[in-house]
Amino acid sequence: MNNTAMGEAFGRVNLMGEHVDYNAGCVIPLQINRSVKVSIKQNNNIGGINIKSENYDDEILANVLSKKMDNWADFIIGACFIFSEEFNISIEKLFIDINSNLPIGIGVSSSAAVTVAMLRALSNYYKIDIQKEKLVKLSHSVEKDFVGVAGGLMDQFASIYGTTDKALFLDTKSNKFELIEISNNYDFLIIDSGKQRILTDGTLNEKKESCRIISKKLNIEHLCQLSELNHENIKVLSNDEVEIAKHVILENQRSILGKTILAQGDFEQFGRLMTQSHKSLRDLYKVSTSELDLLVDLCNSFGSLGSKLTGAGFGGAIVTLIKKELVEDLKMFIIENYPNAKFF
Repeated sequence: MNNTAMGEAFGRVNLMGEHVDYNAGCVIPLQINRSVKVSIKQNNNIGGINIKSENYDDEILANVLSKKMDNWADFIIGACFIFSEEFNISIEKLFIDINSNLPIGIGVSSSAAVTVAMLRALSNYYKIDIQKEKLVKLSHSVEKDFVGVAGGLMDQFASIYGTTDKALFLDTKSNKFELIEISNNYDFLIIDSGKQRILTDGTLNEKKESCRIISKKLNIEHLCQLSELNHENIKVLSNDEVEIAKHVILENQRSILGKTILAQGDFEQFGRLMTQSHKSLRDLYKVSTSELDLLVDLCNSFGSLGSKLTGAGFGGAIVTLIKKELVEDLKMFIIENYPNAKFF
């Protein structure tokens, strides 16, 4: 055991494949150059763990790791609990310090990054080597089983296997993946709407439950097994269920096509797919907001090749594809029309 240790993990922006990772579909995230750093050191003056983050005023003292506190520290507490259970280690007398330049609550996977960073710090502290595949499973378990957010494993996978200069194409059913080169002539710019979303309020879980019910009605395990909805499928579903299923199935097809298009360097066509994705998220899956819609429209009217909300929606950020030479002009245009925007 070391006296001190550190772990770091990066966030991601999702370029294609929104709300399909928990339907065993395909996604195309891109790791971004913003991260969470977690440092831990021994503190014999406490019994459990003491957690401090530069993003929050309050410090958290947790003596029981098996229970949530229903606040920002749950991902840290959960990581400690899952780690202790997996490796039969009693985690105590630790001071945990979190530093981050990764925005919180805008859809760039800050929760997965802090979880992965914490698990990496613990593995360094206790001198336990964790292979990437197991790290994905443990970090996803923290989010799904401990915190109770019912997303797929895209975020954890992107943080662990992704890079900042290549898009990651991931089949979440098989976990097979490949990295795709991205031209230096284009930029995927993230624009924060200023409207924070909190997924622990149950909205994401409700969407996942709807997908489970639809799959059961259609006698399939996952919606992404289908390439289209036929007449027989539609007859057994409500109108809302048809719209949800259509988004998931078509979004998965967009991701599969998007992989080929990106590999060919056809950014104009990929941009069109991004905008199609946003319209589907807005009109069928119904997870967009007026702020996100406005930002998408502004970017596309300026000259972006395509734009979409990124992450789960319900607020947060969009990602827009634009020629690198136009990025600064786009920022000025957005600020003139949407003063609260922030860029990453």
